[in-house]
Amino acid sequence: MRARNPLYVVAKPPSEVGARIAALPRNDAARGPELLHVTLLSLFDLHYAPPEWLPAMIASLDAFEGHSFPLAFDRIENRKAVTLRTRAPLSEARAFQAALVRHLLERRAPLMLGTTPEPHLTINYRGDRLGSAKIEPIGWIVDEILLIESVVGKTTHIEHGRWPLAGPA
Repeated sequence: MRARNPLYVVAKPPSEVGARIAALPRNDAARGPELLHVTLLSLFDLHYAPPEWLPAMIASLDAFEGHSFPLAFDRIENRKAVTLRTRAPLSEARAFQAALVRHLLERRAPLMLGTTPEPHLTINYRGDRLGSAKIEPIGWIVDEILLIESVVGKTTHIEHGRWPLAGPA
């Protein structure tokens, strides 16, 4: 089954950080900086999900009390796509992902995919075969999360909600 409208919990960089990322020479200039994001949790495909799943997910996120955390990337890598990554453990981000999954499981929220990818930021989905390189660190404090539906093949994100995070744990 091919994904058509996957739903994600994401962190988006603030506009000044997004502008720095968009200015990287390996960034796909055809994609606007408003599409830049770090996927924290892959949920399910809205195209195939029962209609009550989206409101259930929103209600679960309404009750989530998460804390802000830092994200910083100091490498650019070409895997299947060109991504910003780090070799640092990103322990606060991983702890946030674990807390979010625990919360959603406790609330019995629908988690068809429910994957927590290693935090990274894709800047070019086509890849460029230029390998890996160190970059000047680019980062920010994640102080809100968003529920985003990706419309596959349309270069479009539909926002279904935003939730502020409390200060650091």
